[in-house]
Amino acid sequence: MKRKRIKIFFTIIIILFLTLSLSRPSPQTFNKWLVDKYDIECIGDKCLYMNYQEKIVHRTIKDYILINKMGIILEDEEGRRTLIEGIGIFGTFIPFTFNPGYSPFIDIYKY
Repeated sequence: MKRKRIKIFFTIIIILFLTLSLSRPSPQTFNKWLVDKYDIECIGDKCLYMNYQEKIVHRTIKDYILINKMGIILEDEEGRRTLIEGIGIFGTFIPFTFNPGYSPFIDIYKY
């Protein structure tokens, strides 16, 4: 009976790892998530956010074994920056960081 439980446990773990690794979302899914969650529409390096034209200063894509993390830094015409990051898991994104007053000089871990 104990061996059967161990087999079931390892089978579940293997299925979970395979599902997580095969269902990481793409950058196109990230752009769709930005539209749905934050009403930010990006085409190339230009984004429309709160009826203002902003440019993408930095884009990050970090792929891990089971998940991925994607983010963008937007800059408006006055130099204000916004950082948005999401964790990609099971084909969608979960908000990780939304910082409208982002400053790369204060955040020493980004660059």
